[in-house]
Amino acid sequence: MFTVELNSLQDSDSGYYWCAVEISDGSDDGDYVYLTVSSDPAVSVMNSRVSGQEGGSVSVQCFYSAEYKKEKRNWCRFKDKCFLGGRTNTSQNSAVLVIDYGKGSVSVGMRGLQKSDAGWYWFSAGDVGVTVHLTVTERPSSKITCIRNTVHTC
Repeated sequence: MFTVELNSLQDSDSGYYWCAVEISDGSDDGDYVYLTVSSDPAVSVMNSRVSGQEGGSVSVQCFYSAEYKKEKRNWCRFKDKCFLGGRTNTSQNSAVLVIDYGKGSVSVGMRGLQKSDAGWYWFSAGDVGVTVHLTVTERPSSKITCIRNTVHTC
């Protein structure tokens, strides 16, 4: 997987783009992607990059415009499955709780994070979506190390 970042976009940049990968000793792979640039996006997230520690939790606040109120909404991981709401577990055993308030916002909470949970997720409403990247860092050690012949006492 790779990421393409486009900056300083304007409404006139909306349209089809060709995204392709050159594979050595194999057939190249690609597809068209339709990009919609809007000052009032149909879907958005509060933070497109979130991070948490192993064993900890993260939350993502997702938003959708009124025109997508009757559309199916999903929280998905690129390499796994989608969570349509309610409490469920990822394949890595981290608990995922998705609450759809039905009024333009969805709250996603993930707890019991593991390093394997890191990666790309997306929130979608109907046929439009937005990506979120999750970073999971190692929990700091709480172990106390004692060194003999020092002033400190353990």
